Amino acid sequence: MWKSKLFKQTGICLLIVLAFFAAQKSNIPQLNRGSEAAVAYLSKNYTVSDVLTFARDSAKAVAKAPAAVTNAVLSAEEGSRYGEPIDDVKNGETVTVHAVAAGTVSAVGENEKIGKFIKILHGEDAESIYGNCEEIHVKELERVKKGQAIGTFKKEKNTEFYYRLSELN
Repeated sequence: MWKSKLFKQTGICLLIVLAFFAAQKSNIPQLNRGSEAAVAYLSKNYTVSDVLTFARDSAKAVAKAPAAVTNAVLSAEEGSRYGEPIDDVKNGETVTVHAVAAGTVSAVGENEKIGKFIKILHGEDAESIYGNCEEIHVKELERVKKGQAIGTFKKEKNTEFYYRLSELN
């Protein structure tokens, strides 16, 4: 039984060491700071009192982790690389349609399902489609910038703005 436990602990230690080395090789500032802190902790000679204090402090930090993770996710969503295609619109109002990210207009057309539409390819990462446009201000193969006006949409009783963003990877 103790051999099995020792084997599991050794495996976990190896995973931690691999994660540590991966963090050192990354260009992510948070991981770099974390690995630097780990090196500083490991290079110091600790007493039993130091270890107990560290354990208590770590337990407190772990207890706060769920809130920190939630805050990080919320702040990441606020800084999304994709913008909003239109502002809120009321019946009878016409608003400008904006490109949610830089890209190339891959199609402009009209069909029964989404009316006049614009399709933009955002590199190899994503594709956006804007439908039920009243006017279209771009042409196929035209390069657009994030936030650039690409058309207009008029809100009417039976017409909703059509928008789809598809991640390609």
